[in-house]
Amino acid sequence: MNRIQKHVFSGLLLLAISAFTLFQFLLNYDIKLEILMSQHPVTLYRIEMWFGGKCIGVSPQGRVETMFCNPRDKQYFQFLPGGELVFGDVRNIYGNSYHDNDSSGKCVKEGTLGLELGDCIVALKFHLPPNSSFLYSQPSPHKCLSPVNITSEGLIPKLFPINHDPVTLTSCDQDASRITLYKEAEFQEDRKYLKLPLPASNPECDFPGCGINPPLPPASLVRTTDRCIVLSNCITVLTKTARRPLLVLRMIDSIRKFEKYRDIPVVVYDDGIGPHSEEIMKKIAEYPNLRYVIGEERDIGISQGRNLGLQLVRTKYFLLLDDDNLFLPSTNLEILVEILDTTDASLVGGRYSNQMDFSALLKFDYMTVKMTNKTLPQLRTHNKKGGCRSANDTIPTFPQCMRCEVTANNFLAKTRDVIEVGGWSKELKAQEHLDLFVRLKAARKKVVYCPSHQVANVKPFYNSAMQVKGYHSLRHGKSKQMRILFSNRWNVVHRYDYEEVL
Repeated sequence: MNRIQKHVFSGLLLLAISAFTLFQFLLNYDIKLEILMSQHPVTLYRIEMWFGGKCIGVSPQGRVETMFCNPRDKQYFQFLPGGELVFGDVRNIYGNSYHDNDSSGKCVKEGTLGLELGDCIVALKFHLPPNSSFLYSQPSPHKCLSPVNITSEGLIPKLFPINHDPVTLTSCDQDASRITLYKEAEFQEDRKYLKLPLPASNPECDFPGCGINPPLPPASLVRTTDRCIVLSNCITVLTKTARRPLLVLRMIDSIRKFEKYRDIPVVVYDDGIGPHSEEIMKKIAEYPNLRYVIGEERDIGISQGRNLGLQLVRTKYFLLLDDDNLFLPSTNLEILVEILDTTDASLVGGRYSNQMDFSALLKFDYMTVKMTNKTLPQLRTHNKKGGCRSANDTIPTFPQCMRCEVTANNFLAKTRDVIEVGGWSKELKAQEHLDLFVRLKAARKKVVYCPSHQVANVKPFYNSAMQVKGYHSLRHGKSKQMRILFSNRWNVVHRYDYEEVL
């Protein structure tokens, strides 16, 4: 064997030894990983961006990016004991895959323009401290998982990501990097209405919300012996306020003006910290049927406040009112009770005497953006001129009332039925109203609209003693965020979310 052959042979031998060593290392890594995973239960998580409501998922090309949180799609991850983040189910590493996506079982690693999937041996490692809302990288504690804008100045955390935005590690942003971690089973239960069968009658409507579209028939008569004789025994007024007790007392005074309604119990949830002034607390105590609860957290939002109040309702029906509502001679609770007593309706709404006719039918479909010719999923409400009155699907024995799918925040509902659909979505501190009605329709709960029943909506003057300082900012300051959270929750795009539309 000459010198050249010896060098070639030595090189090949070294290459074989290196390959064998690497193989042994990878084999030992997988064996150690399999042993570790056998000692830990498999827990799958969805990662939702807290501020914008998009989920972290993986594109067909293996890029980690933002997308609608869709329970029909595999968007779940698992944390390995070493901090690696696996897409799909880690058990796919060991050859017993039960998914048809080749990316399942791969780990998140750094890529050229963001994070991507790859072999777990080169994976990034993450750390989620207890009670934290940020997914930190290891060993650097100053970088977080974040959706980003790619700019000339670098990668900037993005507050309102749209579909297919890249995700990478950036400096931790208080809002843009904040996440909500859902266990997969909890997520599936929370978004179960997006898994309804898609209607075969309309193949052009093929995104998750389309399964909610099929209309319900008008409420029909049912036989019952459980009739409401004394209104105060079957109705509780439910109101959420934000440090506006004088408005609440004005509302209750308007109820007590009518002898037939004065004994109806009232539950109020006030999400402030600490009692009001001694004078106001004495006034509250003068109303024997009022249960006024002051929360221990500031600004928990309308939804969660109503849910906490609903837990205190002991009657079969509750009447939802805002704190600036007033009873009128045209307020007619009797007809609302009669409908719930004698039909299979779950909710009966009225109208505001001093506002437009807010009644609507819901429809998920596509909109086409003229400027870009994009086709995007949307949720439409036909209510500009009273959509339910236009349809005029009247209720048997109640010709003045009709089938509906959305009414104003002035309705009587079966307590059990609203609890069954989960009440109000606690993540929505505003824009919660339409969300409840979408879930009622998805759960096949019937809604009736009776425009003859009316209350007034009388907002206080800006500098009135009844108005709390900063209320407008508290109530409307999060409107854009809540609108986008609502839209993303139902996998649709709002026409005023310009970046997504354009």
